[in-house]
Amino acid sequence: MRWAKALTVAGVGLALCVPARASSTGDLQVIAAAIRAGRLIQAEVMLARLPVPIKPDDAEAIADVRGQFALATGASEQALRIFETLRTAQPGRCEYLRDFGVAAARTGDARALDALRDAVPRCANWQSGQVLGVVLAQMRRWDESEGAFALSLRLFPGNAVTLNNRAFARIEQGRYDDALDDLRAALRAAPGDRRVTNNIDLVEGARGNTPRRRQGVDDDRAWASRLTLAAKGALRAGRIDLARAMLAQAVDVSPYHAREPTALLAGLAEARGGAQ
Repeated sequence: MRWAKALTVAGVGLALCVPARASSTGDLQVIAAAIRAGRLIQAEVMLARLPVPIKPDDAEAIADVRGQFALATGASEQALRIFETLRTAQPGRCEYLRDFGVAAARTGDARALDALRDAVPRCANWQSGQVLGVVLAQMRRWDESEGAFALSLRLFPGNAVTLNNRAFARIEQGRYDDALDDLRAALRAAPGDRRVTNNIDLVEGARGNTPRRRQGVDDDRAWASRLTLAAKGALRAGRIDLARAMLAQAVDVSPYHAREPTALLAGLAEARGGAQ
């Protein structure tokens, strides 16, 4: 499984009332609040109606909010360009460095680690803390990663994105019970989040458990996919026989969508033959 993106947990919402036009840059506070609340359509409409700034301070403030919008909508390359310009012009503004680091991490820019490590102690938000946790986990710097995730959860307790990403870091370490605790908490915060439910199946397989089919929810294709995920977890934990059994079941359940479990079974057969 992949790391979850650090987007706002709230969905994209359409505000019931949007001003006919933005009267001044004073509307930036309203736009920023809409972005934080996940009301991204409202934010987009209001951004489009902002007047052309005359004062340099107004131009800077608008650029900052446009960068926040780019981060919230996944336009990471655009956010990176905006915050790189802002942090260069205002090197004393910790928030610009922090948000540059978040954008850099999302785009795979190697400057992310230094930017986040410099900014997080001074102006952390939950997002920058959890992104730093992911970056450090990808480097297998587990203790530092745990600290960053803990900071993120102090700033936003129960956040599903942070919990899911910390769980995946713990999966990578073989800490399956700890990972499951995080994933169950994430599922309570974000019921039905597929990234979380997928990771739960992966962990349960690693712990030696076969998932249960959900009647009325899992069609044959979905059930085969869940079995395959659990089998991957079993393989992580060295439970070869369990993995083989779940993969065979996945092929039987949905032969028309059995490419992945079939390939994994073939790989296990080759490995077994080579061992002989």
